[in-house]
Amino acid sequence: MNEIITFILYFLFFIGIHSALAAGYIKKRAERLLGDKFRFYRLLYTILSFFTIAPAFLTWATYSNSTQLVYSVPLWLYPFILLIRLLATGMLVYAALQTDILDFTGIRQIQGKNKNELITKGAYGMVRHPLYSGIIILLFTKTEMTQLDLTAIILISIYLIIGAYIEERRLLAVFGEEYRNYKKQVSMFIPLKWTGKLRSQI
Repeated sequence: MNEIITFILYFLFFIGIHSALAAGYIKKRAERLLGDKFRFYRLLYTILSFFTIAPAFLTWATYSNSTQLVYSVPLWLYPFILLIRLLATGMLVYAALQTDILDFTGIRQIQGKNKNELITKGAYGMVRHPLYSGIIILLFTKTEMTQLDLTAIILISIYLIIGAYIEERRLLAVFGEEYRNYKKQVSMFIPLKWTGKLRSQI
C-alpha cells in the first residue's frame, strides 16, 4: 500500500507542476518577464515534465509486482488483446508521425518557427486525440493488472482526458470555426463517426 501512496504523491506532484506551467496566465507572465528568452519556455517545460514524471514511473516500474494482483487475462483472450494492442500501437505511431516533434518539444520555438497548424487527416481523421486514445487503450489492455498498475492507469487516464478537454478549449480559441467543424465530423476518443462513415461507404 505504501508503494501506491508513494506513486500517487509523485504523480500529484507532477500534475501540479505540469498543469501550473501550462496555464495561460503563467505563460503570459513568463513571456512578460523573459521577453525574447521566452522562446526557450516550451523546451524547459518539456525537460521539467520529464524529470517530474520520472519518480512516479520509476516507482510504478519497480514496485508494480510487489502489490496484489487484481486480475489476469485468461490465455484464450490473448489473441484478442494482442490485436487490440497492435491497432492501438498503430494509431499511436501514425499520430506521432503526423505530429511535429520539434514543435512539441519546443525546439522549433527556439528557432523562431512556431508551427500552428490544425491536423485533421490520417489518425486525426479517426479521433481528435489519437495519441491519448492509443495510450489509454495500451494501458488498460495489460494482461496482468496489479493494484499499483490499476491505480497508475486510472490516474494517468483521468489526467489525459482532462488534458484533452483543456487542449480543446485552447484549439477552439486558436482555430475557431475550423475546429468547431472538425469536432462535428470527428469523435473525441472512440472512432464512432469514422466507423459510421466507413459503413456508409461500403
